[in-house]
Parts: sequence; C-alpha cells; structure tokens
Amino acid sequence: MKFLILRPLQQSELGMFHAYRRSGRETSRQRAINFDGDVVDRVFPTAADTDRIALELTYDTDEGPRCLEHSLKRQAKNWRLEGNCPTDAVYDFVEPDCLFALQVDAGIQPARGAWVVFAKDDPTAIAIMADGSTSGLMRAGMIALQPDEAPRVHHLLAQARPDMFTPPASQDFSMTDSSTHDAEGTAAPTEPGRRRLPPKADRLANILGSAGHSLVSAVADLIDNAISADASEIHITFGQPNGGQGRWMTIRDNGRGMSAQQLDEALTVGGDADYGPRSLGKFGFGLKGASWSQARKFMVVTRQAGGEVRHLGWDTTDMADFAVDDRPLEEWEKAITDPGEKGTVILWKDMKAPVAVPTVRGVPPFVAEIQDLSRHLGLVFHRFLDGDAKGRPPLKIWVNEISVASNGPASHPLTQHYDVKTLDVPYDQGTAPVRVAPILLPHEDELRQRHGDGWQAQADRIGYWGKRNETQGLFLYRNDRLIRWGGWHDMWATSDEKTKLARVILDIDPALDEPFNIDISKQKVQLPPFLQSRIKPLADDVRKASKAKFGRNARPPVPPAPPVPAPPGVAEGPVTGGPSAPPSPSPSPTPEPSPPGPTPIAVRKVTSTKFAWKLAEDLKGDRTLQVGDVSEPLVRLASAIGTDPAAVDALAAFLTELDGVDAQQSLVGTPDDA
Repeated sequence: MKFLILRPLQQSELGMFHAYRRSGRETSRQRAINFDGDVVDRVFPTAADTDRIALELTYDTDEGPRCLEHSLKRQAKNWRLEGNCPTDAVYDFVEPDCLFALQVDAGIQPARGAWVVFAKDDPTAIAIMADGSTSGLMRAGMIALQPDEAPRVHHLLAQARPDMFTPPASQDFSMTDSSTHDAEGTAAPTEPGRRRLPPKADRLANILGSAGHSLVSAVADLIDNAISADASEIHITFGQPNGGQGRWMTIRDNGRGMSAQQLDEALTVGGDADYGPRSLGKFGFGLKGASWSQARKFMVVTRQAGGEVRHLGWDTTDMADFAVDDRPLEEWEKAITDPGEKGTVILWKDMKAPVAVPTVRGVPPFVAEIQDLSRHLGLVFHRFLDGDAKGRPPLKIWVNEISVASNGPASHPLTQHYDVKTLDVPYDQGTAPVRVAPILLPHEDELRQRHGDGWQAQADRIGYWGKRNETQGLFLYRNDRLIRWGGWHDMWATSDEKTKLARVILDIDPALDEPFNIDISKQKVQLPPFLQSRIKPLADDVRKASKAKFGRNARPPVPPAPPVPAPPGVAEGPVTGGPSAPPSPSPSPTPEPSPPGPTPIAVRKVTSTKFAWKLAEDLKGDRTLQVGDVSEPLVRLASAIGTDPAAVDALAAFLTELDGVDAQQSLVGTPDDA
C-alpha cells in the first residue's frame, strides 16, 4: 500500500509556510494543503469511517530532514493536510504551481512517509510534469500513483532526494539454463530454496494476445513491421470464411525479408530486435501479440533477395516447451504465402470470430469487416499512402485486390490550417520536439456549396462515417504513423457538439515513447500536464472557431483559396491564434463572418459544494450561470443583480477571468485560521 501523491500547490495553500506569509504575498488564511477526496479514498480505503487520519511524515527543515506527526482532516468531501506549518526559511521559494510530492506507506498505522516541495522550475519537477503518468494532474489537480503505475517518476524522486524517497524495487528475472525435474516431475531447485515454474506456453499466448488489439489495429501493427522492412507494396487477402479453410488472412509485403536468425528472433516473445529511431516497431512483441489476438495459429513465410524461402510459426494448440511450428506447409498454404523474389507473408489461420461484428445496412458482415479494415488503414497510414512520410517511398496497400484510399484528418481542400508550433518537451535525456498543428474542418454548409448533391458523401468521409464528434480533438503521430485520435485528453472533460470541427495534429518524437507511456498496441498515449497546458490555448483557438461556425444563422462562405499547410521540413512561423495565410501571391482566406451577439445569460442558484460558479452552454446556444453554495457573498451578489442582462454579462465575464487563475480553489476549501 505504498503511494506517491502529487499536487501543484495553489496560492491559497501556500499560507501553510511561514516563509510565504513573511513575504507579504498571502491572499487567504488557509494553513493547510488540500487533499482530493478521491485520492484519499484510494490511498486510505477505510477513510469513510473516520474524520482524521494519523501520519508520521519526514520533511525538510533548516537543520535538515525531520519527522513530525501530521494528519489528514476531513473537510466536507475533501481533506486537508494539517499538523505542521513549517517556519523554516528553506521554503522561501514557494509560489503557485510549485510541486508537492508525498511518498506514503498507507498499509501501517500511523501511515509513514516523507514530503518535499520542489520549485516549479526545478529540473525534477519539470521532468515529473513532463511524464505521461502524471497526466491526471491536468484534470484533477492531485493524483495518487503506485510504484508500478509511475516507475520513472518514483526513480526521478529517489534520484533527486535519496534521503526522502525510495525507488521501486527492480530485479532481473531473465531465465538462464533449463531446470531439471525429479522422478515425480517436480521442478528441481536452481539454488537452495528456489525452483522454477515456467509459464504454460499456450495460456501465455492467450494472455499476451489480449493486449487490446482489434482486427484493424492488429493488421496495422503488422504493416508497421513491413514498412520498417522498407516495403512499398502490401497485399492483404481476407479469405472467404466458407471457402473450406475456415477464417484466414494473409498480409504480404515486398520488404527485405528475413534471415534464419532474424526469423527466429521475430518469433521470440520479447526478442532483442534492434529498433532504429525511424522504426515503427518498439517492443519486440507486435508480430506475436497482434497475431495471437486474432488467430490460434500463424505462420511467417519469408525470403531475402537471392535466398531461400523460410517459414516458422506458432500453433497455440501445440506449444509444449515453447516448441515452434516448423512443419511443412500444405499445398494451399504454399499457394497463398509465396513471398516472390523477396518479402514476407504472415498467414493467420483458425482466426477468432469478431466479438462485435461491424453492421452496415445492406452489407454482409464479412464485407463490412473488409470495409472497416480499409478505412482504418487509409486513416492510420495516410501519410505513407500520400508519399508524405519522411524518408519513406510512397506506399500502396490493397485489401482483397482493392486499393486502400488515403483519408487524413486534413484531407479535404476546405480544411483551414492554423499556424504550427513546435514545443520542446523535457525528459531524462534532454528534450524532444512535439509539433502542434491545429486545423478546422469545413462546416456542412460549406460542403453543400462546394459539392452540391454530393456533399453528404464528403461529410461522411471527413467525419469518418458518423464519427465526426468522436474524432474531434487530438491526432497523435509517431514517425508519421497515426497512433491515436479523437478526444481532448485531460484538457476538456467532454466533447461539445459545436467543437466537432476542431482537430489538432501532434507529431511526437519517438524519444518520448517511455515518458508518454505508449503501450504495446501503440494505441494508448498519456500526454503529460506540461505538454497539455501548452497545447490547450492553441486548441482553444480552433475550438472557438468551430463554435463560431455553428452560430445562429451563420452560413460560412466557401474560401476562394484555402490555405496550404507548410510541407515537411519548411520552417513555420510563430503561433498567432488564427489560420495561417498561404504563401504569396495566393489571396488570404475570406474571413469568417462575425457570429451573432451572445444570448442573454440566465442565472440559476444550485445546491452544490463542488463549485462556486459554473458557466454552461447548451446546443442551442443558451447560456446559464450556475451559482453554488460555496460563496455566500457571490450568492447574494447574483441575487442582487437579478435579471439585468448587462450586469449578468459583466459578472460572467469577471468570473471567467477568475477561472483563468484557478480562483475557485481557495473558495472550495474552507479557510483555516489554525
């Protein structure tokens, strides 16, 4: 029950430190650090039975680390860390957004641990805020992480302050020579008091095949390998399930092929493959994990130029002692796995039926699967299909002899491109760039004017066939391969219908794989709060522009000359918060018409202690100012203003400014004069 608790301190909490009070900057009389109720519930699951949790914590003093009794005291739904207000001058650096880090063992009573405050520009604080495991701070303001959830962060703290923090235990569990067994079949000890229990091979394959892949993502993972092998053509054949051989598929490429040693390594779980900086692979697991997720048996057939054909595979129904499948191929298998002069063919046999069959009205499920696969590949590999992937030849993909069409997030010519910003993200070996490019899709009225009766087909395509609202948000690329798309991560909790035209393209350097916690299937990415806080204002510009296109009676005209995005390698200008103009002498895009004036704001008193105020807008554009129970003066002020439109609008504008500096935080936590 060991946890690491992190929180960027708010101005209202800094009164806990006498050094801050002496500076004259104190704005409230709170003498404690706020603890989120959800965090306390996770760390101390029996907290519901008490109003006080005893702690023994070590902290910094002018004479060095000292251990003192602390406590967490319940305050409404949240808690506060109390019991000690340090008088030490060592805390004269504290300011808003400095990082509070507490490591605690909650499995003993009283709980024991240590806390440290880092200046916000301290390298350790910057590295922690740039780690994907801390992404929840963008949304919650406080998080609790166990060692296996954030090993890098735990190591960073232990490295910076070994006197206060301990790193997670780590050992080398690699297996050496095989263990022997006695006459009864019991594994003999490899050293006194120890014996080996190797995993069951077939069950391990099933477990590793449950890594979160769908059919489309599994095929994409194999295409990654083909691209890394310099393939320029990929043929996917999805066999008819009722054709006599069951459900099967082949993925054939014209890449380099593999030697015997490379083939052995490719079939080894966690093999020692050497991944270069431009490789699309990462973990030495893609071939096995993707294949096991879809098929009970798979075979790899490969040939290098001028070499012989080799094959090797796994059969999950016969994996005793991890014996690989090298039996001769059947005639029908030879026919569909011929690699030609060079290349590799993956054969999936005895494929698993889909958990959820794609449903398209009037289309058989098997055809719908093929359609779904083609659309997915056209999105994920659109830069390769268009010849825009850096250092790669144009790629061609066929599914059952039908060419896959590219369909990137900015593929429509009416898409507006905003100025590009490159952000440097720190990590333990330096910094790595993230390229941020906001874009704005055309409104339906623009599509009608441009395409006439064919506008719906265009809308379906750029909206990914009914998923335009789901695909608003961030599109994340690694080495020009799209790895995740849709959603605003922790920057906004929900996706507003009126912001569905807004997208932000991010190009992530592979050096950030570990800090961003990119998983085995390359579909999960955690963006650190350091990065999200810098992306948010850029994304907010394009979200506002999307909302403007949905203003009442707004009918945006078609721009006479849509802006052209800068080609790869061309330097971009600074962020201006608006669409970038195309190179001269092309005319600038016709500016959007000004949206209609804001609708009157209704003031509504609500019973809530979670917020002091909240501004909300529904799909019709009607706006409401909700006032909670937290601040009695605000309740009286809102009541006194009544329905005066100008006064309500001014109050709403003022409260919006206060939201920009997190002013509600000091109101939600009741001041403590102790």
